[in-house]
Amino acid sequence: MKKSKGLQLGAMLAAMLLLFVVLASTPASAYSAGPRWQGTSAYYGWDWWGSIPSDWKPAIRNAAATWNSAGSVFRLNEDFWTANVYKASLGVNGPQANTDVSGSGQYITSVTTTFNGDKTWTTTGESNKHDVQDVATHEFGHWLFLYDLYGTGDTEKTMYGVGGPGVTKRRTLEQDDKDGIIYLYG
Repeated sequence: MKKSKGLQLGAMLAAMLLLFVVLASTPASAYSAGPRWQGTSAYYGWDWWGSIPSDWKPAIRNAAATWNSAGSVFRLNEDFWTANVYKASLGVNGPQANTDVSGSGQYITSVTTTFNGDKTWTTTGESNKHDVQDVATHEFGHWLFLYDLYGTGDTEKTMYGVGGPGVTKRRTLEQDDKDGIIYLYG
């Protein structure tokens, strides 16, 4: 009987150690095991009828450049022939922006981001307006299939799912954001 309890205790300790190793090596919560882009790039561009103001374009380019400098081989590239970034009504009480990701099997095939035209926007970080670059950087994270984060330790991360007027901290990437794109795309 004593030998049996010793084996049970040993098995339980081994199982706990295995669980610890698995949990310690699990990537951060923003990382996705879902679909990915098949290659090492995705293309973004403006709608041709001009819903995206011309003064927004540098802010959106800067948001893409932020992800492009994260240390991954993956690139977000501007393309004149692509129209998948828009500004349209999402409701006064709606989100700052919405990104729809479509896929087939294990691969992302298209993405569309819509900025909420019912919000007041800025490209200069004004305190009473929503910041285009802040929101674009966050939304480009969704293009990579990174999830929103809502933990108390996530508030400074780009993928933190709460933004608002005057918020600009999501213009830059925290290490966890960089780790996410590198984990997914190398």
